Amino acid sequence: MATADTFVPGNVVVAALLPQAVHSFDPVLRRLLAGQQFFVKLEDGRWRPQGCALGLGCCCFEFSDLQAPELRD
Repeated sequence: MATADTFVPGNVVVAALLPQAVHSFDPVLRRLLAGQQFFVKLEDGRWRPQGCALGLGCCCFEFSDLQAPELRD
């Protein structure tokens, strides 16, 4: 498990979101975001879900919101 964000902008990781990261989301979105997802690191250091098929283009997360991020092969 990574403890510090050593990834560079543009990296894609696979990770699960911590429950507290999505607690304010609609229950349907919480279920859709459960489990592992792909996240892209942005230039400003935040992370966004890759593809944004759920309309989450403006929804970004902090590195501390990601559980066990691993670089995507």
